[in-house]
Amino acid sequence: MKRLRWLTITLAPPLVYLAVLYQATRPPKAVYAFANPTVMTVTDKGGPAILHMPDAVYPAQALRERVEGSVTLKIAIAADGTVARAVPVSGPEPLRQAAADNVRQWQFEAEAQETEVDVGFSLRYVTRSLALPEPLRRTAPVYHGSLHGSVRVVATVDRQGRVEDVHPVMGLGVLIPAAVESVRQWTFRPMLRNGRPEYGTAVIDVPFGL
Repeated sequence: MKRLRWLTITLAPPLVYLAVLYQATRPPKAVYAFANPTVMTVTDKGGPAILHMPDAVYPAQALRERVEGSVTLKIAIAADGTVARAVPVSGPEPLRQAAADNVRQWQFEAEAQETEVDVGFSLRYVTRSLALPEPLRRTAPVYHGSLHGSVRVVATVDRQGRVEDVHPVMGLGVLIPAAVESVRQWTFRPMLRNGRPEYGTAVIDVPFGL
């Protein structure tokens, strides 16, 4: 009993010190906050929110060979929030091209930046095919001014093809409310993942006077 007490007194302080040191010096881990099923924000890096991030389609050969894992890519985000460049830097080779193709479809908030992102592929959650939401009925924006241009928005579409939310990305401020209200009234064919309707997002440019 005395020996156990001695070991506890002797070893506890350095173990506590090591635990505190590890927590203080390890690199920060990305924290993903889901505002809804399809909008994700990387909160620890202070970068722009990811507004549109469709699932990556699993490469058929990698699926046959049971390859899974995560691909890290260096990306350049353009001023309009689109991905201008996506270069894989690590991860299984059979998954790298699919990851790059996927990330090039992402839409961020409008802010130019370079950063790194990870795209994961798991055999427990396989996307064999993906069809993004497609507009079936559009409603023209109501605007009586003389300005020309377009407003880019990201619409969240439910499984029935109804618009649940509209997030403006960029455009003239006076045109944004009309664009948002217009897209709220649209109906879509919902996103189809492996042939089944799912929640999804669509990137839309709403024209004014063009």
